[in-house]
Amino acid sequence: MKALIRREFWEHRGAFIKAPIIISIVLLVIAIVGYIIGLVFANKTGSAEIVHKGINELHNLSEKQLSTFWDVQLISTSTLFLFVLFIVLFFFILGSLFDDRKDGSIQFWKSLPISDSETVLSKLITAMIFVPLVFTAVFAAYMLANMVLTSILLMFHGQNPWTLVWVPASIVKGILTMLIGALTQMLWAMPIYGWLMFSSSWSKRRPFLFAIFIPLLVAVSWYFLNVVTRMNFVQVEMFKWPAKFFMFSALPYGTNAGGSGFQINLGEGGMSLIDIASNLKGSIMHMEIIYGIIFSAVFIALSIWVRRYRNTT
Repeated sequence: MKALIRREFWEHRGAFIKAPIIISIVLLVIAIVGYIIGLVFANKTGSAEIVHKGINELHNLSEKQLSTFWDVQLISTSTLFLFVLFIVLFFFILGSLFDDRKDGSIQFWKSLPISDSETVLSKLITAMIFVPLVFTAVFAAYMLANMVLTSILLMFHGQNPWTLVWVPASIVKGILTMLIGALTQMLWAMPIYGWLMFSSSWSKRRPFLFAIFIPLLVAVSWYFLNVVTRMNFVQVEMFKWPAKFFMFSALPYGTNAGGSGFQINLGEGGMSLIDIASNLKGSIMHMEIIYGIIFSAVFIALSIWVRRYRNTT
């Protein structure tokens, strides 16, 4: 199993490791370029003194206001990381059992003393555990780099970075919230991952089209069945449930404690990191998660069965 997981990282190094690193570099470059452009613009417009006075006023902000600012930084950045993580895993799982049939390498892997169950589960474990851990580690490194960069810029303007950055910024709570968010994302996305795995194993040519249009066809058929049999034109539950799972998977911080609504409320008087973490833990206990896990288990079992008997496209 360990060798199979290493194989996945070796084959998808760009998506699993380079993608979060590139995001971090781009965000840091944007921050630096934005700061330089701001200084140049202030000097050209003669407003440099106003900017300097504004920076000097930072020490008048309360610790709560500074904490809110850093909470927003942590949540918004980790939201971006989790969204990209979902996109990466979506396409990884979609091609996980199709690509080796497409290039013929499945014959080599089947010649090894490795069961189809081990192959499928190794891909699933990689997607649900190890890749989120990599993204979380890179997120933590980015936030530390961002805080160091901010500290340097503040010292350049004669400010104390300890009271403005390191005391109010809850970096540990931010990392823990990111981990809980990744766990929440994994649980809400399990039915999606299970269906994508089955689509990857079953589809002969276009797993993406199979994964999207089969559920869409079922939902549309169900809708028109309700229209014809009950004259119910407003029954759209068959569209709402898949959309809900996709939304909570892509943006897990939006799940509330009941798992029945979508809300993100940051800022003064809004939710803190602790509130968001509490909401995430509450949404994990929702019954829809249980139904999703059962759905996922069924289709993962079907994926293993199909892979056992399908060697080519």
